Amino acid sequence: MKITTQELESSQVLLEIEVEPARMERALDQAYRRIANRLNVPGFRRGKAPRPLVERMVGRETLLEEALEQLVPAVYREAVDQAGLRPIEDPTLEVVETEPLRIKATVPVRPKVRLGDYRSLRRELVVPPVTEEQIQGVLEQLREAHAIWVPVERPVQWGDRVAIDVHGAAGAAVLVDRQDVEYEVRPDDPHPVPGFGEQLVGLRAGEEKAFTIRIPEDHSDRELAGKDVAFRVRLHWVKEKQLPELDDAFAASVGAFNTLADLRAHVERELRARAEAAARRELQEAVVEAVVGVASLELPPQAVEKQAERLRQRLISSLDKQGITVEQYRQLTQKSASDLDEELRAEARRDLTRAFVLDAVAEAEQIEVDPAEVEAEIRRVAGDGAQGARAAEAALARPAMRERVAVLLRERKAVERLVALATGQADQSPVAAQSAEPSAEGQASA
Repeated sequence: MKITTQELESSQVLLEIEVEPARMERALDQAYRRIANRLNVPGFRRGKAPRPLVERMVGRETLLEEALEQLVPAVYREAVDQAGLRPIEDPTLEVVETEPLRIKATVPVRPKVRLGDYRSLRRELVVPPVTEEQIQGVLEQLREAHAIWVPVERPVQWGDRVAIDVHGAAGAAVLVDRQDVEYEVRPDDPHPVPGFGEQLVGLRAGEEKAFTIRIPEDHSDRELAGKDVAFRVRLHWVKEKQLPELDDAFAASVGAFNTLADLRAHVERELRARAEAAARRELQEAVVEAVVGVASLELPPQAVEKQAERLRQRLISSLDKQGITVEQYRQLTQKSASDLDEELRAEARRDLTRAFVLDAVAEAEQIEVDPAEVEAEIRRVAGDGAQGARAAEAALARPAMRERVAVLLRERKAVERLVALATGQADQSPVAAQSAEPSAEGQASA
């Protein structure tokens, strides 16, 4: 088998493969045997009809297609191994001629990443201070969570909870028909339709009310938009929310706090920890974005399309859980099919660029992941208990899973290293050449 390679633009390699005639003949003979075993030939037991007769019955082209279906993938895999390539996605295959068999394969390979002077980038971790307003906000949320509803003998006000019988219909179509349903009267509540809560304000227990609400033209339910909905409501009772006093007793009811001051100190620590974690995440993203910004690479179009398709399937799955189709999503977001396709491709390019740049950083900084770290991460994610242990063992038995986790850990370490360099917390001495270009014979390894 003769193989020639040629580097193409956009991180692709052209493989030209010529297969010796003897191997092609063997493939044709194997194809004949497979077809003969599926064919009923008068006068012969299945699989025993001679090849010339089988070939006349099915035609030379059918025999050739059967042979190439098995031979081309096998030849491609051998050629890739001999050329020292490791494709990152499926190739584009073309049979140029069959006598002799010549194949062209356009192979997407790992891009050559030029990192640029990423070590000179500088960033600072800025953690915003915790304000009194934030602390008070959390305390108010805790009060709301521990509020109680108390019956009152007065008309309905905003913020009350009521029990009602309600019937609503748009013409012959019944929108709602429920008895003794509890409803919290809030100005911003669009259910069952916008403006419904306003009609309850001022009612007393035992009173009934009939009213009509016109649905806005821009309502999300197109079948209701612009229509009048006639409601009948009967009010059973009214309750108002009572918040607990913000004192030591309240602090003790919330948790193991002796005083309100202890609770405030705990809230402040939690807010500070959240602020620091958020600031670190922002710093990480800023550093990675800056490193990607000074790097250069060319992505294979096949890899972009494959990643875009993965993102599309992820979007479809997410929308399906919400009961929304892609077409409905496009209508809601006012995007054409081509707009959505290009948006997914752009996201795919960002994802792939980030991944390849971080991989190049890990290589340049000589970052490795120990098998013990992989096992520890898998067990951590699987969780404790017998079920977690079984899940961990199952994952550890799968090489693909171990490899995936190793890649994620290596990427995480690369980000940590970049942050340490950018903030001046790491040794600035060069570890390796600041590029990640594979050698000539192995430029496609990834």
